[in-house]
Amino acid sequence: MAREEVYVNMMIDTLERKKVILEQILHQTKEQEILLKDEEMDMDAFQTIIDRKGEEIEKLNQMDEGFDTLFHHVEKENRMAYKSQIQKMQKLINEVSELGIQIQALEHQNSGHFKVYLANQKQAVKKFHTNNRTAANYYQNMANVHKPGDSYFFNETK
Repeated sequence: MAREEVYVNMMIDTLERKKVILEQILHQTKEQEILLKDEEMDMDAFQTIIDRKGEEIEKLNQMDEGFDTLFHHVEKENRMAYKSQIQKMQKLINEVSELGIQIQALEHQNSGHFKVYLANQKQAVKKFHTNNRTAANYYQNMANVHKPGDSYFFNETK
């Protein structure tokens, strides 16, 4: 087997692994969507998914670098000798591209859901602080209204 043929087969293998990883990322992005739509979002689960996706993206970056290196080794070769492998690579590239587009669209939707979540959280924190301040002012005013000699239970009709 010629060295170039080995490189071409390695490129096909890389694209197949990339497809699997992108399918995992798509699944994880769908999990994020479910979490974001839940009113009581589990931030720990959300962060776990982000961490896992980060690891997968790092793998993809390494694969892309390796693929580029392999491509530079075989780009000047006789393409007719590897016609079937090139067709397989083209099919895989289309599938990988389609997965990338799906992930990108879902990420865009999730970004909108996340902005809504953050706005709701900000509103809840603001409401909490307002209620807290109101209660503190009430208790302070009530403490200032009552003087030591006064009785709350004084009845003037006696």
